[in-house]
Amino acid sequence: MAFFVLTFLGLVAGALVHVLADRTPARRTYRRVVEIWLLWFVAGGGVLSILGGLGHIGPYAPQIADSIGFAHSPFQWEVGWADIAVGVIGLLSIWNRGSFMTAAVIAMAILYWGDAIGHVMQWAAHGNTAPNNIWTIPTDILQPLIAIVLLIAYRRSQPPGTS
Repeated sequence: MAFFVLTFLGLVAGALVHVLADRTPARRTYRRVVEIWLLWFVAGGGVLSILGGLGHIGPYAPQIADSIGFAHSPFQWEVGWADIAVGVIGLLSIWNRGSFMTAAVIAMAILYWGDAIGHVMQWAAHGNTAPNNIWTIPTDILQPLIAIVLLIAYRRSQPPGTS
């Protein structure tokens, strides 16, 4: 539980500090604030996804599977690499804000919402109340949802005629 709450709060705290410390000429404009929050939820979330993926493929993968209430299997290896791939896409969006950012948000939403559905199904159908099965559900739903809302706000704040 603590891991998911702390990582989510880390994204929020990082975005807040970044907004306050921003020294660009456009600082504290609506567009810039939305951009910073979007970057933290996509790129910062990408770093967290990479770390989670490394956990799934690393030496502690069996313990991570146990904490989720799953059996360690080759599928965990595949999920780990999917997490890493989406994380790298999110991280690269720091330098690619155009359609690449949109692709990063779409990839995050598909992966995390799919994960959330799987965790809810495990809970409802199999009574899996392992802490890392239950406590990942809010972040799996909220992080992509927030990223989508921020991406829409960011795109709508673009001056006409720019892409």
